[in-house]
Amino acid sequence: MEDNNEMLVGLAEKTGALLMIDKKERELVREILAMTLKSASAREWISKKLGKEYLQIAETLLNAMGGK
Repeated sequence: MEDNNEMLVGLAEKTGALLMIDKKERELVREILAMTLKSASAREWISKKLGKEYLQIAETLLNAMGGK
């Protein structure tokens, strides 16, 4: 059995296809989300570009990935 830290994680893309990411990619996404959510200008850009609900999606995703 693989160690949990080495297992690939599947994320659904807009197409519905699974995107498999490894441990390093997961760490990168987690850090980018954390930094983005701390930035007022990034939060504003996301809100304008995608809608306010995407801020909640980002927070939920970050929490699911073990971020703070």
